[in-house]
Amino acid sequence: MLTEDQLAATLDAIDPSSVQRLILVGDPRQLPPIGAGRPFVDVIRLLREQDTKPVRGLAELTIVRRQAEGSGDPEATRDDVLLSRWFSGEAPDAGADEVWDRLMAGSARGVRAIAWESDAELQAKLLAELTAYVRAGVDASYSDETAFEVSLGGSEWNGRAYFNPSREDGEGLRHGGGAGVEAWQILAPIRAGETGVDGLNRWIKRLFRTSVRSWAEAEPHWYRKITKPMGSQAILYGDKVINLSNGRRFDVFPAMDKAYLANGEIGLVVGQYKGKNWKPKKLPWKLEVEFATQLGFKFGFGGSDFGEDGNERLELAYALTIHKAQGSEFGTTFVVIPNPCRRLSRELLYTALTRQQREVVLLHQGDLRDLMKLSDAERSETARRLTNLFTEPKLVAHGGTFLEEGLIHRTTRGELVRSKSEVIIANLLDGLKLSYGYEQPFTAPDGSVRYPDFTIDDGETGRRLLIEHLGMLDRPDYVRRWKAKEEWYRQAGVLPIGEGEVPVGLLTTSEVGGFDAAMVKGQIVAALGL
Repeated sequence: MLTEDQLAATLDAIDPSSVQRLILVGDPRQLPPIGAGRPFVDVIRLLREQDTKPVRGLAELTIVRRQAEGSGDPEATRDDVLLSRWFSGEAPDAGADEVWDRLMAGSARGVRAIAWESDAELQAKLLAELTAYVRAGVDASYSDETAFEVSLGGSEWNGRAYFNPSREDGEGLRHGGGAGVEAWQILAPIRAGETGVDGLNRWIKRLFRTSVRSWAEAEPHWYRKITKPMGSQAILYGDKVINLSNGRRFDVFPAMDKAYLANGEIGLVVGQYKGKNWKPKKLPWKLEVEFATQLGFKFGFGGSDFGEDGNERLELAYALTIHKAQGSEFGTTFVVIPNPCRRLSRELLYTALTRQQREVVLLHQGDLRDLMKLSDAERSETARRLTNLFTEPKLVAHGGTFLEEGLIHRTTRGELVRSKSEVIIANLLDGLKLSYGYEQPFTAPDGSVRYPDFTIDDGETGRRLLIEHLGMLDRPDYVRRWKAKEEWYRQAGVLPIGEGEVPVGLLTTSEVGGFDAAMVKGQIVAALGL
């Protein structure tokens, strides 16, 4: 998430005599920083271009940890993980295209897709999903408003929710308050409009946070129990908020040496509340926030933190932009995807689909399969950034824009594919003067759909050849999912080349022992009888 300026400032601040190693941690598939450059991606690209094996100075985590996959059980691989890989900028997993069928059928694991058309329909469907979520596991006598507040970290008493700092149980785990504030999250790509973050936050306040205003606007005024609404968003006791700037904080309880808050930390307003044990002689005058990243501490925010110049330190966080959520994780996410939307990109979808631990609910406007177009390299925000951090940029014109040559895979025919091996295959087909389609849908008799890497139709014989490149056969989970896909092809009447004459044949290529272009060319020629 570092910009070039931020990385430069970091390097300038390092004392070479005392620092032996600088470790940068991140995911190059996520959104590039809001600011200049893409230094993390450029550093990784530089390291990968080294001739050494393994690459010195680079380590990659290949086991998914955020979405737990069942104690290493390959059978437990979730569909939200497979779907996110479709937008990773790499060749999709062997089972990734199956996800679309399961999403359409409502049988996917870890992800659900819900279509909407108008703003009113989105609100109705999001309300139904959110209400069902917050009511799950709570007393049936709770009102929707109380269930909502309890889902954030509140505690119910006499039909109302009250907000206190988190408490530690006998095993050292904290519950309530800021410890529960990241249990769920609404994400959207834009701020403006009713389907944007600002509109969704206002909508949430109208639906679920009306009763608490009576505590802030009580008459006569000395009956007021909580701080008056603060800031342009009228933040109140019990609201979910996000900190908007980096800096020291001095109003902290209990006292903390050099207390610091970072931009993007999410918390819950747990005070002030004037209860029977209220000791100050004046009414509540500030917001006290417990942040999920600093449990056990209350950070105070007063009038000076909500200046009239619009430079406010806190903002409502029931809904966040996907950019703001980068680097965070939540239990369940509700991702709103409008269509059309200029901000949508491959990296944005990947980031949105990897924030959840348990489930992502994808609320999409229009046809679900339209999202597949965002996986194309031409929709990559990273590839559209032009930098010269280590080398001069080499620009390629494509689809009305310019892309960095070193971050895309382009065939001699000018199309963009997902890997170097696919470039070789495409160029072989073009050299044989064969007309082919890339990632075209193939529909089985039962209506299910898969997306083979290449489809070749032989006009003379009427035969069709599908080519699938298998790039990760060294991974058992990948092999398992490929075997399932191969069986799907068989059930659809598609047989591997050499197992008999059928209208549609299947040819697979791999990188086991290195990619042998001459052998692949011979297989294509033999399969089509050229």
